[in-house]
Amino acid sequence: MKYAYPAVITWNGEDKTYYVTFPDLENCFTDGATVPEALENASDALDLMLWGKEEAGETIPTPTPIGSIPVKKAEDIVTLVLADTDAYREVIARENNPIRYAREKAGLNIKGLAKLLGAPYRTVQDWNAGRRMPPKWVQDLVVEKIEAVC
Repeated sequence: MKYAYPAVITWNGEDKTYYVTFPDLENCFTDGATVPEALENASDALDLMLWGKEEAGETIPTPTPIGSIPVKKAEDIVTLVLADTDAYREVIARENNPIRYAREKAGLNIKGLAKLLGAPYRTVQDWNAGRRMPPKWVQDLVVEKIEAVC
């Protein structure tokens, strides 16, 4: 799903930090040393918060119209921050288990991957389930092989 939520960016001179809050989402906030960094972090925080709500089956609140968001200081910035939970879900899947992600993208089943690698089926099955993973460098080689062949 794609979302756009209003965010308030506030400069804190004492901390030398831009703080970002989302009025519609409790406990969703972040910061950054610059406005671009704060916005990038805000997008990440929003993706994580909304993805978590989707995964938990929680209700996603309706965003307040941007023009209805109050500010405390004249220099506060009210802007929309975009989130794409489908893209975020894909990033999480790739980072959590790159071998399974590459296998699924290539359309290989576990038996096919075991055959491609010349590896025991049970080993590949454990990798796929995340029960046991090879070192990162081996994961990278397996993903590289899958992508090269498929």
